[in-house]
Amino acid sequence: MADIYQEIWNADQAQNGVEAILDTESGSEDHGFVKVNSQLVHSANPELRVLAEVHIPERKMQTYDLCRKLFNNYNLPEPMPEFDTPEERKEVHDFVTAIIETEPMDVARAYVARETGTTITKERWYNTIVEMWFRRFSSGGDPELSGFEHIVVGEQEKSKVQGYHFWWKYYLDDGFARRGDDNAPDFPGLVDDRISYHGSKQKAGQILFPESVTISYRWHAPDYEEGAVRPLFKKIGGFFVGCSVEGLMALGTVRAHKGVRAPRVGVIEGARYDMKLFHSPNGQNIRTFYPIFLEEADVSGGGGTVVDDDPPVEGSQSQVRIISAMVNPSGHDVGFENVTLVNVGAVDKNLVNWHLKDKNHKVHVFEELTIKAGEFLSISLSGENVQLSNKGGEISLFDDAQKMVHRVSYSKAQAKSQGITILFLDGA
Repeated sequence: MADIYQEIWNADQAQNGVEAILDTESGSEDHGFVKVNSQLVHSANPELRVLAEVHIPERKMQTYDLCRKLFNNYNLPEPMPEFDTPEERKEVHDFVTAIIETEPMDVARAYVARETGTTITKERWYNTIVEMWFRRFSSGGDPELSGFEHIVVGEQEKSKVQGYHFWWKYYLDDGFARRGDDNAPDFPGLVDDRISYHGSKQKAGQILFPESVTISYRWHAPDYEEGAVRPLFKKIGGFFVGCSVEGLMALGTVRAHKGVRAPRVGVIEGARYDMKLFHSPNGQNIRTFYPIFLEEADVSGGGGTVVDDDPPVEGSQSQVRIISAMVNPSGHDVGFENVTLVNVGAVDKNLVNWHLKDKNHKVHVFEELTIKAGEFLSISLSGENVQLSNKGGEISLFDDAQKMVHRVSYSKAQAKSQGITILFLDGA
C-alpha cells in the first residue's frame, strides 16, 4: 500500500510546507526552509535555539497567520472551562475554511473517501476537521479539552507542558513569541523568548533526519486569563519540522480516522516513525498526535509511491504507466533526468499530445511517440519544462484528452543519492 504519510508530506511541501534542513546546509528562500541546529545532541545550553533559522515565503503565510490568531483563544490550565467569543468562533471558521482548500488536506480527504468508499464533500470534510480537532470533550476531570489546543497550542497540567507538537509555535516561542500573541494584553514577564532548552532526547541517527526533533525544554507559558507567566517543563517532547499546520493536521486526521485504519508506522523522507495517536475517551476526537522517530528506512533503489494505484484496465488509456524515474543523475541534472513508461496492454499505444507534469505544474508534451505493447519507453527531459526536484516531488501522466491516467511521488530521501533510479513498483 502506498505510504499516505509521505504522500501528504509531498503535497504539503508542494504548497505551504518548508524544507527541514540542518544549519550546515543552504536553503532555498523561494521554497522556504527551517534549519535544525546540528549541535542539538551535543549541548544542553538553555540558550540553544533548536530551530536555528526559519524562512517562510510570504505567499505561504496565510494559514500560518490564521493559525497564529488562535493561539490566545484558550485557557492555559487543562481543568479550566473555555468560553468562546463570537470573534474566536469566526477565527476558527476562517482557519478551517482555509486549510480544507489546501493540497495536503485534499490528499487526506481523497484517501479517506477511497478507503471508506464514500463521497466526502467539502462541507462534510469541514465538519470532520471541526469534530476531530475543535470539538470539546472531557477527560480525567478536565471538562473542555480539544485536539487543536493540545497539539498545536500546548496546555498546562500542574507544572508540566501537555501536547505542544507544532514546530512553528515552538519556533515563535523561542525568541519571537510576541508575534504569536495577536494583540493580547501585555503583562509582566511576557517576553519574546519563552523557551529554555534542556537537552536532546534524539535517538541514534535522528539528527540526520531534520524533519523531526525530540527534546526536553521549559516553556514559560502565558496565562492570558490570569495575566501571568507559568514556567512549565516538558521532560520529553517531539514534533515534525517543516510541515504547515494543515500538513500536520492532515497527517493526524488520516491517522485518527476510524474508518480507514491508516498505518501506525509511516515513512517520511527516509525515516520510519511511530505515528503516535490517542483519541478522546468517547473515541470521536483527537486527544494527541505526534511522531516518535524509530530508525532510518531502507529507500535504496526506489520504493517510490504510486499515488493513483487503480489497476490498469485492458484497452483503456491507463494501460500506460510510469514505472521509474532518474531524478538525480550523476553530475549535472539538466538534460539527464528521465521518466520511463511501461505499456502493460496487449496493443501498441500512440502517445501524441500526451504529457508529463511535475509538482510545479510544468508540462512536457510528447510529439511523435508510440509505446509498443509490453515494452518500456524512456522520456528524456531537457530541463526547460518538467524538472524532477531532488527535494521530493510528483510526476503525473496525462493523455491527449487532458485526463490524468497515472501519478507517482517520491521523497527527498529517495532522490538524495546520485545515479539511482527510483522504481514505482506498483506501476507494472
